[in-house]
Amino acid sequence: MEDKNEIRLARVWMWFSEHKDTLMDIDALDEEAAEAVLLEFDEVLKQYSEGIDFELGDLTQKGRTLLLTTGGNADYFEDVFDLCEQAPILDFWEIIPLRQPQGEKAVIRYGKYHYKAKELYFVPLESDNEEDGVGIRVGISNYEQDEEEQYIAVYSLVEAIAGEYECGTMIDYFELCSLPADIKNTDFIPLTDLPEFLLWADGTKD
Repeated sequence: MEDKNEIRLARVWMWFSEHKDTLMDIDALDEEAAEAVLLEFDEVLKQYSEGIDFELGDLTQKGRTLLLTTGGNADYFEDVFDLCEQAPILDFWEIIPLRQPQGEKAVIRYGKYHYKAKELYFVPLESDNEEDGVGIRVGISNYEQDEEEQYIAVYSLVEAIAGEYECGTMIDYFELCSLPADIKNTDFIPLTDLPEFLLWADGTKD
């Protein structure tokens, strides 16, 4: 007898296969019709795993991408990987498990905030417990204390630079601060060096 979760997983790809052409041409639908299709897919996806969301990439000559993300919640990473392992091969569709690292090219726009990877810096935060993951403090020139949208914007940039999996499994503590006017005499490191730092930090635990 099939596991209920396996049945829900299969149902996701059955639904997607049946609606792949509609999703490919979703820009041609009116707003109400497009929203209805996206909502239906979200409901099917949530029946399999409540922690997974999706994003459709822009239409190109190669087709579209379907990104499956957990918003950085590592508790649902395995659900994404299991789902992607069972994905059918569909013409003009690329299925992407979690947000992939973009490195120094990463750019984020969120609300009124706009950040580029090359503009920000960070310092590692030490932990007394070697079992803990990495902590980082990101310095920004326009820091606004307790501003949630700014926090989300900067974390989204960190995730875009290093990748959703790396951030979700390695960065346990994250905070913002004001960037000193003269960073040359500080411990701040360019945020573009974060992937290399995470790789080094992971190696020190072996």
